Amino acid sequence: MRNRNSNEEKNLRKILKEKRLELNMTQRDLGELLNTPHTFINKYEVGERYLTFTEVINICKNLQIDVHSLLDDVMEKSSKE
Repeated sequence: MRNRNSNEEKNLRKILKEKRLELNMTQRDLGELLNTPHTFINKYEVGERYLTFTEVINICKNLQIDVHSLLDDVMEKSSKE
């Protein structure tokens, strides 16, 4: 069973949210780009919802994040905790 509060899950959510904010993008803006309600963005950012790998890829494309770099960053931050 997956743990929404694992270091990896928390760091993934944190990195994606930080990048969204860095781009001055609201949850609504990102939701529109992804063709999803803004509540989808809110739920994964606060840990109420898991992301599938496909969803992570689509979010990365819209936030201009390289998926490989994202995974490296998540693992690096998680190993330090």
